[in-house]
Amino acid sequence: MISAPQPVPVEYRHRPLTRPEAEALHRELKTTPNILGYTVRELVRARDVWVATADGAFAGVMLSLDMPLGWTELAALYVLPEYRGRGIARELFDRAWERGASRRRHLYALSRNKQVQEMMRRRGMVLDGALWRAPLAVHLFMPLYMSSPYRNVEAFRKAKSMRETAPLLQGIWRNPDAGPGARRR
Repeated sequence: MISAPQPVPVEYRHRPLTRPEAEALHRELKTTPNILGYTVRELVRARDVWVATADGAFAGVMLSLDMPLGWTELAALYVLPEYRGRGIARELFDRAWERGASRRRHLYALSRNKQVQEMMRRRGMVLDGALWRAPLAVHLFMPLYMSSPYRNVEAFRKAKSMRETAPLLQGIWRNPDAGPGARRR
């Protein structure tokens, strides 16, 4: 009797992306209306990154970005199509969440993706479609984030597909343990 192939175990590491991983992610992010994207240079330089690999191959990533005033954005969650349906996204999200919470950071996320919104709800984030109610840290950080010519081009290129997808919701979680001593790293 022939047995079904067993799924390859997934390994999770907190580490920067390699250049080939960043290039692959950059290409993938161009295909989704849910994430405006990052340049390869930004991806390689990011330091708060959870990387999932399966049998040594890049499978997915969760990128977090520290913002002012003790806030961290759970900024980009992406699993390559061939690895979806295996719980990788949830594991990456949970690991990024735990890291941010253990650093006594408040957490913020922004997503159109229904599965990500469900992860946000499950963790107790307050979901809201009124972006003007975002924390002050977001209002201070977003102009810097959107000052990238690359993201402006991507926003224009993806505008139609963004309008045709689910509404954009922000998730806000105020860490009860956070305070003036919230750690940056």
